[in-house]
Amino acid sequence: MTLITQNVDGLHQRAGSPEVLALHGNLFEDKWFDAPKACCQTGRAEPGSPPRCPACGNMRRPAVVWFGEELPRQTLAAAEAAVRECDLMLVVGTSGVVYPAAGLARMAAGKVVIVNPEPTELDDPAHVMLRGNAARLLPQLLED
Repeated sequence: MTLITQNVDGLHQRAGSPEVLALHGNLFEDKWFDAPKACCQTGRAEPGSPPRCPACGNMRRPAVVWFGEELPRQTLAAAEAAVRECDLMLVVGTSGVVYPAAGLARMAAGKVVIVNPEPTELDDPAHVMLRGNAARLLPQLLED
């Protein structure tokens, strides 16, 4: 199983889910604003808001995708590869309007099941639509 998420809170990872592809990054990790130079050492960043490299001034920021930024290429490529090989894709709790993530359901090789309280923009490629709360519906999918 591959879990692809747009969430940045790291809850899937902390819950022990293997192979999490966090398309929009992780709020609890940092990265450099600009491509790091040799002087940019994470452990030597000057404290502050935001922390910065004492040599060149490059700043640290949360390792999340902000509006207008591209998704990490390797993560998106891994997600696309996973959906092209899947037998079943569960699309849980999304409106289906945030691209390129929403486009993944249209690439799925297998059946697509939408779990959402309301209709979504991804209902047309879905094989099954389950309307309701994911906390209630997902456990029911595992019952005999």
